[in-house]
Amino acid sequence: MTVYAFYLFDRQGNCLCYREWSRPKLMKDATQDQKNTFGVLFALKNFCKKLSPRQPGGQLKNYSTDVYSLHYFESPTGLRFVLLTSRGSGDLSGVLRDIYLNVYVDTVTRNPLYVPGESIQSQLFFSKLDTAIKALACFQDNEENKSIS
Repeated sequence: MTVYAFYLFDRQGNCLCYREWSRPKLMKDATQDQKNTFGVLFALKNFCKKLSPRQPGGQLKNYSTDVYSLHYFESPTGLRFVLLTSRGSGDLSGVLRDIYLNVYVDTVTRNPLYVPGESIQSQLFFSKLDTAIKALACFQDNEENKSIS
């Protein structure tokens, strides 16, 4: 299994952070890719709410296609954390919650120099994010597959 990319969107759909690890098909227009990803999330989230037999509506945690899985966590303030992986990596929404609590809050929210709504530039955030992602079993599998090839 492979970790492809991480996105962090604010509640308006602006991409505050994009990180790529092992994406087989590089995007020519990263901005369009980010808009498409947010659009899919927005539509699926509303779809889940409308189809849910309970109120409030069901929450989107992940979805899979025949090629990839998308994992999703939304913070209480409306930040949307997204992780793209290969299929079969299980539900990683809990990992995204941990990234929110232990990486984002510690390195961005508590940073007096960060202006809310601006792209994240903190090297400490990127370092802790890389550490958290590389600790995942699905990332470890990716590294082992590279060394075998």
